[in-house]
Amino acid sequence: MRAKEFITEDKPTDLSKMSKAVGIHARRYDQADQYYDMYRLGVAMAGAPDRGTPKEGPARDSPTVWMYTDAEVDIVNKAEKQMGFKGTKIIDDGASEELDSTNTHSPVATRKTNKYGV
Repeated sequence: MRAKEFITEDKPTDLSKMSKAVGIHARRYDQADQYYDMYRLGVAMAGAPDRGTPKEGPARDSPTVWMYTDAEVDIVNKAEKQMGFKGTKIIDDGASEELDSTNTHSPVATRKTNKYGV
């Protein structure tokens, strides 16, 4: 059996009357790709209305890859070579470091007494 025998591609149509009747509000984004652009839209919606996605900065509106082990570095290098991509380094190689603020503040709230002094 050939795929064309059980896969049919219909012409684009409008939504059915039932879908329009039961739906509340919907938008389509023809200019966005299904994956990264929709992901970025989701991130922007998660921060809305107070915090949007930054338009400037080291990662900007570009996909970023964060590698921790040497095996992950090898995987990324091979994938970049296969895809013909050249990534821009935003953090140098090396071990992670503890911040100066580490272990200087307890995560446990300070004890507060009630009106009875307990």
